[in-house]
Amino acid sequence: MTENDKKKKRYPKTANSFPEPIDEYLREIAKAAAGKPLSESLKADGPLKQMIGRFVELAYEAEMDEHLGYERNERVEEEEGGVKRRKNTRNGSYPKTLKTSHGATTVRVPRDRAASFEPQIVPKFAGITDEVEARIVSMYARGMTTRDINEHVHEMYGIETNPMFVSRVVERLEPELKVWRNRPLEPLYPIVFIDALHLKVRHSYGVRPTATYQICGYNESGHLEILGLYIAPEEHGSSESASFWHQVLLELEGRGVKDLLIVCADGLKGLEQAVGAVYPKARFQPCVVHLARNSFNVVSYKDRKALAKSLRAIYQATTSENAEIAFAALQNDWGHRYPGVVEQWEKNLVRLASLWSYGKDLRKLVYTTNPIENVHRQLRKVTKSRGAMPNVDSAKRLLTLVAMRINQKEQNKSRPRTDWRKIVCELHIHFGDRLPQEWGLRFLDH
Repeated sequence: MTENDKKKKRYPKTANSFPEPIDEYLREIAKAAAGKPLSESLKADGPLKQMIGRFVELAYEAEMDEHLGYERNERVEEEEGGVKRRKNTRNGSYPKTLKTSHGATTVRVPRDRAASFEPQIVPKFAGITDEVEARIVSMYARGMTTRDINEHVHEMYGIETNPMFVSRVVERLEPELKVWRNRPLEPLYPIVFIDALHLKVRHSYGVRPTATYQICGYNESGHLEILGLYIAPEEHGSSESASFWHQVLLELEGRGVKDLLIVCADGLKGLEQAVGAVYPKARFQPCVVHLARNSFNVVSYKDRKALAKSLRAIYQATTSENAEIAFAALQNDWGHRYPGVVEQWEKNLVRLASLWSYGKDLRKLVYTTNPIENVHRQLRKVTKSRGAMPNVDSAKRLLTLVAMRINQKEQNKSRPRTDWRKIVCELHIHFGDRLPQEWGLRFLDH
């Protein structure tokens, strides 16, 4: 082995080696960047911007060669009748400003006589690369306002934009977001949480706090999934209503959900009837935290701590008998001072009866709407920086982007919640006639 071969073996060709013509071009770019920090070359007016533009132009040319079936300056072959003529030929080019993560650069886009050329690397009418667009959408979905994103894009990439730039980028995602909102769902969700979040939205009659309806449920693998996001039309009003919840549940049924075992919700009037009209076998589980908050509305501030202790003894009881004993103590201690509170809990004891038939883990999961409240916390984190959403469609787009990110984050978890094994086994005890034999069990072995 010669000395030269030994050097080649010791120092193999790296992945950054290029053919000679490209290497020569890169040397010219490197000369312009020599003696400067790398950050200078990565700026919007740096030499790398020229390389990106040239790369896109070369890709355009390669796509045009494939589209026409011959390369530039290739000799024309003789066709039928002895006439040397092609069905389609090149027709010059036109300039286009391309916004990239290294700034804006002008490229020449080739065109053909038949106007049938459809470039793929940067499609027609697209002036921004997928990388920049993905970053803009990510910033938008994390709560940055359109004004802040415009300023950030200008500072980072040197791209001049107008106030509607971000809105147009997000609007292009509407078909994809609509598909996600109407995607097919699993036929069975054992535990579902429904609640509404109020956002300020501009309507034709002005800015109003508007109810946005969310449905979350645990799927077979034990991960929480946002099943749907809805905003009622103006004719339904901006407040939460049981009649619109009925339409939401009908739509959920139309997307493939055949059965719900336990539905956890707040005490909205008529909501239990709306659930029963669509899913008559579902157990409606009122949120005890909402019941307690309603009780505190008529209680003096100095008595709230002691009353909360008495109420906690009821809904945290391990059996129905213990719950009745705790209610009797509530009636004895507070009946003379707050008879309305005692009467309210006496009526709700029947609605909470199924709670004491569950084990500790299942009872802890369904006695509050905490899972959907956690979703609302993430939604509020994104919307709090906005005074009001400009319209219903804009609000729905933003909430959908956040919901998709939450679902993806949840599905990326390697394991479900730690108590899911016990919950699945107990669901088979209580709802064995409605659960397939192997439902949920096959995921517990992973």
